[in-house]
Amino acid sequence: MPLYLDDEFLDSFVYEDVAVALWAIRLHAADIAVTPAIALRLIRQYLQPLIPPEHCHVLYGQRIATWNGIWGIYADLGCCVGKSNNPQLFEVMKAVELIHHYTTWPPREYTFPTVIEVTYFLSMCTQLKIAVQSHLRLENGQRVDPFSFCTLCWRQPLPGRKLCAHHSPNVPLQDEVGTQAAAARYKSGVRQRERFDKAVNRILTKEVTEFHEGLFTPVVLFPEQGIAAWLTERRPLLWQLLDERQQDLNDANAVNMLLDLLHSPDGLSSKAYQTYRLINLHLQKHPELIWPMLIRAEGWHRCRVEVGGGWGGKRPRAGRPLQLVVELP
Repeated sequence: MPLYLDDEFLDSFVYEDVAVALWAIRLHAADIAVTPAIALRLIRQYLQPLIPPEHCHVLYGQRIATWNGIWGIYADLGCCVGKSNNPQLFEVMKAVELIHHYTTWPPREYTFPTVIEVTYFLSMCTQLKIAVQSHLRLENGQRVDPFSFCTLCWRQPLPGRKLCAHHSPNVPLQDEVGTQAAAARYKSGVRQRERFDKAVNRILTKEVTEFHEGLFTPVVLFPEQGIAAWLTERRPLLWQLLDERQQDLNDANAVNMLLDLLHSPDGLSSKAYQTYRLINLHLQKHPELIWPMLIRAEGWHRCRVEVGGGWGGKRPRAGRPLQLVVELP
């Protein structure tokens, strides 16, 4: 696995020192299989001299080199760029990203752990100085994590389990008779688990990259204003689902409508109902915290589109009715 980089990549760098370092890495890797350990050694050898001393520690945070760790160096350098606003360091960050992607063909994608969207959400909140309360308590003193999700979707799992009430095979909802429907939902969720994880990863990779490359300025996280436009751009399938309900969404009611769509406690057992209600009240008070739930829900519905060949707005007459526009002379 040499470094599959065309000259056009090298020519795109403004700082010649970075381009030369990347060219040297490509030359060094021309006839060898580039493992994560070799990639990390080459990064330290050729790119570390271009990194200010106060930021070099990001190259030494791994005990064992992995490709995900290389991508982590890229993300950490993005944080350093945000603090220093150093344009050459930005190009070093891009060089690390190219090494991660192009030491295989087709280019390698970053593989996120199950709930890495929460990890990166908290990291972005830290960069933007947003305080986050990560645990709540029920009246009986039980701790509830609002960022704990069913492994098959975006909902809160049942206490002590990894699955939510919707996907637990032996826990029918209260309006169901028997467990047949519950088992069918579970089997469907398991079948699409890998596709679901990949769909979430693609959204997350795109938005985390945009956030770092934009020096923390892009409106990647859930906004206070312009929520409808944000949903249209970043969570279009959720926007279609809201659209089908024929309700007018605005900045004041957006969170309530999203929770009613995605996290309604109706039909749940008494204990699960209390948990959902507590989480929903917390999200209503702190709307920005709904972002991890939305990214998982959007990924889940994208997965369904891929599997089912279309739904929602693709159905005949779905979506908002067309408005007749008459131009006056």
